[in-house]
Amino acid sequence: MPGSRGDALSGLVWEILLTAGRLTEFGNRLTAPFGLTAARWQVMGVIVHRAATIADIGRRLSQSRQGVQRLGDELARDGFARYSPNPKHARAKLLGPTPQGAAAYREVMKLQAEWMDALSAEMQIEDIAAARALLATLASGLEEGRRRDAAQGRERSSSG
Repeated sequence: MPGSRGDALSGLVWEILLTAGRLTEFGNRLTAPFGLTAARWQVMGVIVHRAATIADIGRRLSQSRQGVQRLGDELARDGFARYSPNPKHARAKLLGPTPQGAAAYREVMKLQAEWMDALSAEMQIEDIAAARALLATLASGLEEGRRRDAAQGRERSSSG
């Protein structure tokens, strides 16, 4: 008798975590020649088309504001990004790419495209699409749970 859906999903989540570690490891190797890391590359991916606040970047990447602040400061220190005034909020500056940062990001993305083409050579596009849809459903469920937990936390703190 097959296991439950929960068991199957637990196995999938374990594979995702293992794969995420391997992707980060390879991302660090891919980006190192450009002065980036996988984490810095992720932040650049958020800001390369439009500057954003540290809080917005953190939400987009599901990372802590403090961790993203550290990465943003590193990117600014090393000339890949810069902070600018935010017309919508006096204290929450916008982080955007410098020309050097945008160029490094574009070069990394060229290598990443080659890597993805090689990695996907034995995969069927339909399988990739199905996996992506399943991961989107999983992410949506996790986000809904996060919102529900946050709302319950607000209710508990206001009733106490």
